[in-house]
Amino acid sequence: MKTARYIFIGAAALIMAGCSEGFLSNDSPSSMEASTVFTSPTRTEQAIYGVYSLLGSNNGYRNRMACGYVGLNTDIEWSTKSNGSGDEPDLMIYNCGTANSRVFSTSGSDLWSYLNTMIERSNNIIEGLEAYGNVDENPTQAYFLGEALFLRSFAYLEQVKYWGDVPARFVSLAKDPNGVNARKADRNEVYEQIRLDLKRAAALMPWSPEIPAVNAQNNVGRASKAAALALLARADLMYAGKAVRPGADGFDVTAPDAYAVTYNIKDPAERAKVYQEALEACAEVIAAEDYKLADDFARPFKQICADMVTYNQMEHIWVMPFANASRGQVMNYNAPKLSTDAQSACKGILPGYGGGSSNGHICVSPVLVFSFEKSDKRRNVTYMTGQWQYDNAGPESTDPDVRAAAFPGVDPNANRLYLKHSQINNFYLGKFRYEWMAAGRSHTGTDDGVDFPVLRYADVLLMFAEAGIGGIGGDVPQNTTGMDPVQIFNKVRTRAGVSTKGSITMEDIMNERALELCGEYVRKYDLMRWGILREQMVNAEAWIRKLAADGSRHAMNIGDTMFFKFGYDATIGGWVMDSIYGLNIGEVERPAYATTANGWFAKDIFNSDSKGYVLGPSQYPIFKDEEQLETRQYWPIYNRYVAASDGALWNNYGYGNE
Repeated sequence: MKTARYIFIGAAALIMAGCSEGFLSNDSPSSMEASTVFTSPTRTEQAIYGVYSLLGSNNGYRNRMACGYVGLNTDIEWSTKSNGSGDEPDLMIYNCGTANSRVFSTSGSDLWSYLNTMIERSNNIIEGLEAYGNVDENPTQAYFLGEALFLRSFAYLEQVKYWGDVPARFVSLAKDPNGVNARKADRNEVYEQIRLDLKRAAALMPWSPEIPAVNAQNNVGRASKAAALALLARADLMYAGKAVRPGADGFDVTAPDAYAVTYNIKDPAERAKVYQEALEACAEVIAAEDYKLADDFARPFKQICADMVTYNQMEHIWVMPFANASRGQVMNYNAPKLSTDAQSACKGILPGYGGGSSNGHICVSPVLVFSFEKSDKRRNVTYMTGQWQYDNAGPESTDPDVRAAAFPGVDPNANRLYLKHSQINNFYLGKFRYEWMAAGRSHTGTDDGVDFPVLRYADVLLMFAEAGIGGIGGDVPQNTTGMDPVQIFNKVRTRAGVSTKGSITMEDIMNERALELCGEYVRKYDLMRWGILREQMVNAEAWIRKLAADGSRHAMNIGDTMFFKFGYDATIGGWVMDSIYGLNIGEVERPAYATTANGWFAKDIFNSDSKGYVLGPSQYPIFKDEEQLETRQYWPIYNRYVAASDGALWNNYGYGNE
């Protein structure tokens, strides 16, 4: 069970600015003098909790961003909610409007408000500690200052990911009341401040096991030196990369509908310096924490599902720490679906499941399914080819003799828990699973409280490799780290069980990040910073449509059928697919051993009968319009906030400012 403080804690409003008709208030930021708050480590930490608490708020990361809104669809991930019409599918298919009800609230309970309030609370903490915290003499207060800088940087980087250019407001409203309507700024200004803040945060914060604050020490839910350095590298790679920017060549407030996909930094030499900073930040983490790469690819995800929080036993570097069963819907949306019968039955079978909601709508794309090498150990962790079902397995076969062969020792007519096969449009993300949850949880509603992963060590290794070869422009930095990007890259491949490479290209980096990080909500922003989101999505859609048709699928040397058998897993108390054939290119014929008498099933996963293709445009949309893959990469600033900003906020990319 978790032992740390959780972000649902509403710290007494020591350092807070509430939502108003805009998103901030310039009222007094605290009910207690800053000189009283920030001379006390206990009160300072309560203020820090007040920043974390916003991550668990309604309509934010708790039940919006953690359920796919943060980064779908991509070329390798797909939401089953993409079908139909309305605000939710609009988010998935790049068609968000200025008042989308799924991410905008008339009450201010939405991500724009929460992130801006996180920034304001962090501003107050930073200024209070600088004035009264005695950070030069008190290591605990110095850590809290670093943590506040980290949280402000995280909030700003999230804003840039979702909206592009945003107000740069690094001073509290107490110091600058006019900041309540700060004008939208070029995102490069934000990047520059984030870089300064994260380097300072890394200098102030120790490695996690050495943190002096008891509640934060060795706790993956609290920021550390490694978290600051990893987030710095992520910000640097975004900054040195490309982006959709307003105007013909950058930040142009006079051209609201014009845009260009261009570098954030025009000078290659300056980009190389930013890559060098990312390289050195990753190298510092690798040198200190190379023990963090788990031997088993599944282990980091099993630990997250089982509520592990002990930093030095985990691969994750920082997670959003949601509270057990009261905040966070990670499993509800990201875990493979439980049928209605299974939801009832699993309460007594899966040890950590208490009967909670199971939407299960995050799936992997067929593009990813057929991209894994045969020996890649990540395949069987990254996706699952079925959903949990509880019945007599009649949906797999109506023949009791077939069921008897497939489930030896089970009465053919008896109910059993098993993974019922899905068709390829419903191959679920497998990194979060109910069967991995810790026993004794109270997950009975929509909130399960499983932590939301943000930074993982394998990502640091791949960022080092990318920075080392100079990113998409080949702006190779000076490497004085003593580490070889190819060797660091190969650590990830060796763990996956695939052959190492003698040299690496950006194409290698792009492919490896897809295979390693699928379902961790980084792919969309990788494609954006590489300047290829439109290209990749169009290519993926064309490939999927070819896959949908018998003739072109067969020409691609891909068959129609998945062959599998069941094996009993006593730790789960259910039957899982322990042998699968047909999901690699070239596996088109039924193996001689895969007979019904031996307990094997053969299922058409493309539904190429009279019901129609499951990968057709109406059944499997991944975007609405090709040009919108650029003009709708960013969300609009919601119309309510634009209207209340006195001209300080506006929308680009043809959204309008009504």
